[in-house]
Amino acid sequence: MDLRDVPAVLPLHFFDVCTKSGVLKGCAEFLDEDPFCEVEIECAESGIDLKLKVNKGFEKAFFPSVEKGDGFELFMDTRGIREAVIVHKYCHHFVFLPKEVDGILGVEVTRFRTNDTRELCAKESLKVVSQFAKNHYMMQIHIPRESLFGYDPSEYKTLKLAYIAHRGPHEPNHFPKSNHVYNLKDHPSLWAELNLKGVL
Repeated sequence: MDLRDVPAVLPLHFFDVCTKSGVLKGCAEFLDEDPFCEVEIECAESGIDLKLKVNKGFEKAFFPSVEKGDGFELFMDTRGIREAVIVHKYCHHFVFLPKEVDGILGVEVTRFRTNDTRELCAKESLKVVSQFAKNHYMMQIHIPRESLFGYDPSEYKTLKLAYIAHRGPHEPNHFPKSNHVYNLKDHPSLWAELNLKGVL
């Protein structure tokens, strides 16, 4: 075999993450981040539910500049295409806020880089319920199946996902890789693989 025929491999791909429904083991310790966000995901035929516990008091939310305050960005490829190097029609980029900003608690903000596009989901279909305490807050998020283009756990047994949990001027938490090296929203090949076996 000629080494020139071997495709280039980014160092970040040596650390692919595979997981399953339930509590997502954070990657903060590997990314030299202060862990403050706990995330649990459950996948069902009806859609996807997330539970977040943010171990800090809520300060303020912003939109569209979610990174300026408290907020959660979720990236998902409903077909789990491992070799995808650009955002395609099965990719989703959602923003969820603990408190409403200009009528927004949850919204899809996916930006496609090719002609492989589709309609974005209606923000009314995304459900967010938050509970606040002095030193932490919780978010419960529901993304219905009709808001997840291509989501079919009976046929496609994996999907890919990543997230960024923001806390204003402080460093965010990333999963599974840091946004500082590559713009996570633009590189679905860097997202973690989520096993959907046993969902139905």
